[in-house]
Amino acid sequence: MKRLLLGLIVVLSVLALGFVGNVARTSASLVQQIPKESKEQPKKVKLDTDSLDDKWGEVAFDHENHTIKNYTPDGKTTGTCIECHHTDQPKDKLTLPLVTSERTVALTADVLKDAAAAPVKGCRSCHLQAGDDSKPLPVITKDAKQLKLDNEVAYHTNCFACHDAAIKARPDLATKTAGSDPKGCVKCHVAK
Repeated sequence: MKRLLLGLIVVLSVLALGFVGNVARTSASLVQQIPKESKEQPKKVKLDTDSLDDKWGEVAFDHENHTIKNYTPDGKTTGTCIECHHTDQPKDKLTLPLVTSERTVALTADVLKDAAAAPVKGCRSCHLQAGDDSKPLPVITKDAKQLKLDNEVAYHTNCFACHDAAIKARPDLATKTAGSDPKGCVKCHVAK
């Protein structure tokens, strides 16, 4: 009886480990790299996969949640595409430091349904990896410093603006998401 019980425990343990490993592999495969350009909205993407930071690695960004749920700072509406994809709006709608416009209408999911619509470009089309000087990068002034708007600075600037506003409007979010507080990196980034 003891052998049968022990055998059953071993078999169930092996099955449980196999299931957990399979779930981890499956969920990892649901997160994709950001394409150079696409007309398909991704569900989840990896940001900063080649981070030069010694301590912090990639961020699993849930694009779907940010586009179909009430993820604006007040938590009452869905965000617009141009909050992140700032080049996908008419030039007359841009505010400094934004200067690049590639559409005559603001990007929406419906705009992408048009066969003639241009695909959405990935961030790296303009915001190169730090150290890549193959084309000039926009420069912004932050805390009295001139910063090249590489992909890492662009991500942090965009994400922090929204997250800080959300935390200010809804302080309970401070335990769930990171803003510009440097101690909050682990809430988004995978530690190296």
